[in-house]
Amino acid sequence: QGRTLLVDTGLGNASSNPNVVAQIGGGIDGLLLSELRLAGYQAGDIDTVFLTHLHPDHVGWNVTRPGEIGGDESPTFPNARYVAHEADWAAFDTPRDSEIFGYDWWAQTVAPLRRLGVLDLITGETELTGELTVIPTPGHTPGSMSMVVNSGGEKAFIMGDVFHGPAQVTETDWVFHYDMDPDKAGETRRAMLDRAELENAAIAICHHSGFGRVIKESGRRYWQAL
Repeated sequence: QGRTLLVDTGLGNASSNPNVVAQIGGGIDGLLLSELRLAGYQAGDIDTVFLTHLHPDHVGWNVTRPGEIGGDESPTFPNARYVAHEADWAAFDTPRDSEIFGYDWWAQTVAPLRRLGVLDLITGETELTGELTVIPTPGHTPGSMSMVVNSGGEKAFIMGDVFHGPAQVTETDWVFHYDMDPDKAGETRRAMLDRAELENAAIAICHHSGFGRVIKESGRRYWQAL
């Protein structure tokens, strides 16, 4: 349909998301923009940025600034609408909650989107194109979402941080320490695995490379890399 969508914007760099790059990325800038160029895309080619949730390691390239924080921000993807869930905005748009990671990443990477007029907040299942639909998958954060890709007779789920690694496909009760509602996160994992198995969908998660598929052996589910 002539659309170019990006799922999450990663860590960012020392200008766009300095504290996250320093503390999570070890001071090494994220490679999103250079990797996009290697794939044949420029930032201006992106027309929709879908944010699976608003944690700082998923929003780092949202905006670009030539100088210090607080001045002259512009959308890194100048022709894009940014899509996020209203529940995550409500959860983090306070000084106390936005500093959950020990630094004010919210003011650096997310709040500017509304100021710049490029943010669309949604509340439930939303069709982005005829082949791409986003659905609520809460637990890791209140407004976590996943993308359902339905194209050419095949289906895939891009699930953000519903899972943090293949082990959680088998051990759905294992909790990642940043899951804001661990019980809901486990419930969501099990529901998405049921759906992936039923619909024979490929799955992708943001902290593990490549796509996989759910297989079952001796009554237990496992991740099978594709």
